[in-house]
Amino acid sequence: MAGIFVSYRRDDSQGFAGRLADDLIEVLGRDRVFRDMEIPIGSDFTDVLQRAISASDALLVVIGRHWAAGSEKGYESRLFEPTDWVRTEIEAAFAQGKQVIPVLVGGATMPPPASLPESIQRLTRMQAASMSDRHWDTEIRELADRLRAICPSLRQGQAPARAGSPADALRELGDALDEVGNHHRPRIRTPSLWRSLMQQILKALGRGTKKLLSIVFGLALIYIGIRLFGDETLLGHLDGFEARLQMAWERLQLYIARLQAQ
Repeated sequence: MAGIFVSYRRDDSQGFAGRLADDLIEVLGRDRVFRDMEIPIGSDFTDVLQRAISASDALLVVIGRHWAAGSEKGYESRLFEPTDWVRTEIEAAFAQGKQVIPVLVGGATMPPPASLPESIQRLTRMQAASMSDRHWDTEIRELADRLRAICPSLRQGQAPARAGSPADALRELGDALDEVGNHHRPRIRTPSLWRSLMQQILKALGRGTKKLLSIVFGLALIYIGIRLFGDETLLGHLDGFEARLQMAWERLQLYIARLQAQ
């Protein structure tokens, strides 16, 4: 799953956001950067964004000169619209305690606090990074270094995340099980991701899968056990792992859909 979530407004800074994401991918790795163009058609946009931010280490808010421009619906800024996704992304990152870094592009400056909804006015107090065409390459390296400094998982020497690997997924689930402590509290969520994964695996392999079925059933029991008896720290780790697995699964579906369309 991505370590960095890139938030941007399409009609304000889509070109800058694409360039920024592509260059960060070259420096940090493809599995470390996410933006909404990777969301498969038909997916629940809110759910996918919440999961992506949950599994990310930091949110980069790309701000162009028209990022906080007036709304066609009469609001002084689109950020005040109830359905504005940019504000929703920033609110989710703050609520989840993520690192939030404003990235000023195209000569933009940080908007004044009074021009933003109260829920995201903290953004104006965050140290911003400025990106210019003249010094872009240098500033990309500086931004990557800053991200590594504040996000331990991005530091050099650590292997890139591979949420799409079944072996890594099983290993992470096993590690999570080992961390089960003595503090228990009920917490149940419908394991729709696991149920979907089981169905797809069984459908692909067909008959003669008794051994596989027993393994999957065992994993399902482990998952339910963790949800029922895991402590707060363990459940937080499981939430992040589940979000990364969800994104890997949706990327695989998108890849298969593109192959079928060719």
